[in-house]
Amino acid sequence: MCCGSGGRPPGRGRRGSSGSAATTRRSSTACTGLRTRTSPSAAPPLDDAEAVEILGFALRLGRALFLAGAETRRIESSVVAVTAAWGMGSQEVDINARSIQVQYAPEGRRPVVMLKVMGSEDSRDLDRLAALERLTTRAASGRLAREAAAGALDGIEAGTSRWPWWFGLGGGAVLAAMLCVLASGTVRAALVSPLVFLLADRGAWALSRGGLPSFFVTVAQTVLLLVAVTGLTAAGGLSHAEAASVIAANVILLLPIFTIISLTEDAIDGFRSMAAGRAVSLLAFFTALGCGFLAVGFLLRGADADARSTALVPLPVVLSLLTSAIGALGNTVFMGGGLRIVPPAVATAVLGAGVKLACLDAFGWSAPLATGLATVAMGLAAAVLSPRTGVPVRAFVIPGIAGGVLPGPDLYRSLLQWLLHVEGAGAYLVSTMASVAAIGIGVVFGTLLGTGAERRWRYRAPGPGPVRGRPSRTPGETVPVAGGPERDAGAR
Repeated sequence: MCCGSGGRPPGRGRRGSSGSAATTRRSSTACTGLRTRTSPSAAPPLDDAEAVEILGFALRLGRALFLAGAETRRIESSVVAVTAAWGMGSQEVDINARSIQVQYAPEGRRPVVMLKVMGSEDSRDLDRLAALERLTTRAASGRLAREAAAGALDGIEAGTSRWPWWFGLGGGAVLAAMLCVLASGTVRAALVSPLVFLLADRGAWALSRGGLPSFFVTVAQTVLLLVAVTGLTAAGGLSHAEAASVIAANVILLLPIFTIISLTEDAIDGFRSMAAGRAVSLLAFFTALGCGFLAVGFLLRGADADARSTALVPLPVVLSLLTSAIGALGNTVFMGGGLRIVPPAVATAVLGAGVKLACLDAFGWSAPLATGLATVAMGLAAAVLSPRTGVPVRAFVIPGIAGGVLPGPDLYRSLLQWLLHVEGAGAYLVSTMASVAAIGIGVVFGTLLGTGAERRWRYRAPGPGPVRGRPSRTPGETVPVAGGPERDAGAR
């Protein structure tokens, strides 16, 4: 739609007028490795029809990136880079919890403002995310015309998932079994855990199909999980320790990992409205989880003695790393990742699990500190290797977090002890929540360190002619600092 006023839409304060847009655009594209050859100050104004076409594509691209699981900063920089590459010299972008809005306002012209609702924040499709980032890189580098880019985006949006739904669900079942083993579960418990996962997942799917709000779906999943496991325990199918490991594994699978990490990223990067929206979603999730425990608390009274003295026996280091690797494999499939994403995801999971084990066992550090350092290492490795592999940073990190660093057993035990009014349960729950928060902080900090290391390496890289990664001498041109389009296109 077109707007007759010259004011900018409400949004983030740092988004200035067209005079400061070029500076923001240069920094946004630089931090993500995107490149545009269009000089904002020299670009002639576009007519309204052409502006609407470009902004329409940019909005579709931003929404698709959001639904595939991209971070907010990546969405913003992609929209800015693509529109600048196609001749827009004065645009502003506003992303909030429900929508993305762009404005094109050349000096002396009526601004063009367009908006698109983005949808659910829980979506994730790693293979589609990788395809969208390849498309963004090619479009921002000027290697893809608008018609071809629109056709490519149509193909990505219309394409089916990498795996059939049942195969992806099988990946989740493998992850449930491996998480159970990591929680000191026996072979019997590891066989039961996938069945409980399938029951809870299919039950949630049926309820959501009926239009039930996600809050009550989470409550129902928690109740199904607890009722199924306590029923098996009462029938003699599981011991109390095995039941604890099965519940802990499936509680991990309920956690909204994307929301946890994205909330921290958005808060640090200055996307306040997005962070606030995710914080509300996370609060609603933990409230629903607590309600699920409270709803069937009477079934857990018999676990009082176990809850007071639960001490899960750690696995041998080699078995822990192997289990983390298999869990990351299953989680990659569960999140729609293709075969190309599996090796880096598995390697990152093993790295994170190894660092956490070293911090806990060798140095005796606290769980929140160990979790934070493990995710710093994961984020750093992902940021350094992503430009060289063509795999998005999130595809490196997200699959391995559940298997390697999430405090699933601690979360289960702290909730159970809180429910049973065990002394010290509140402090235990706070410590567990600190470990959960450390995941997002560690990933963000590690990614920043990795991006800085990649930038410094490129600045110092030897070779004839201008060093890749240094600012161009052409006014208004932005060059890549981490994984330029030529490298990405060649790798793919």
